[in-house]
Amino acid sequence: MPRSFISVEANEEIRSSLVNVQKELEQTGADLKIVKPENIHLTLKFLGDISESQVDFVKEALQNATEAVDPFQVQVKGLGVFPEPSFIRVIWAGVSEGEEQLKSIRKDLDQSLSKISQSSGNKEYIPHYTIARVKSGKAKDKLNSVVENKSDVKWGSIEADKVELKKSELTSEGPIYSTLAAISLS
Repeated sequence: MPRSFISVEANEEIRSSLVNVQKELEQTGADLKIVKPENIHLTLKFLGDISESQVDFVKEALQNATEAVDPFQVQVKGLGVFPEPSFIRVIWAGVSEGEEQLKSIRKDLDQSLSKISQSSGNKEYIPHYTIARVKSGKAKDKLNSVVENKSDVKWGSIEADKVELKKSELTSEGPIYSTLAAISLS
């Protein structure tokens, strides 16, 4: 039962600029778990544990959700937090271009994968690259200050020309991701 998700990968430009802001976040003294550079990605849909027999079903749904989508630019810009500044659990880099295409693919995936994946309910999908998880409220004000100061910074862009079905193996060193399928955009 692979723990899986569907993503758009980051490129080296985005990763290296986000690593720099991760270092700044660490300097706040906050209680953080930084996402390793090689694991920085944009999650289109988290699937959780799926059976080996469901992998083909997911690949087909992914193919259908992207068949009419041409490659598009994704501009990574600014920082934000989930769920809110007074209670931070995740720090992320946002998307200022390509958001509509990402939301459209996500909507199609939500519909076609409803049999095997939980719906996100009424929560609006916000395309983002998670860069850190926050383990406590320590130095919350400093974290919020960094996030606010970086709200207009452009971290880079990527041509989204494929989406990937990824497997996540949880280890004591953190998750290890591998690609189960890559679907090219038309």
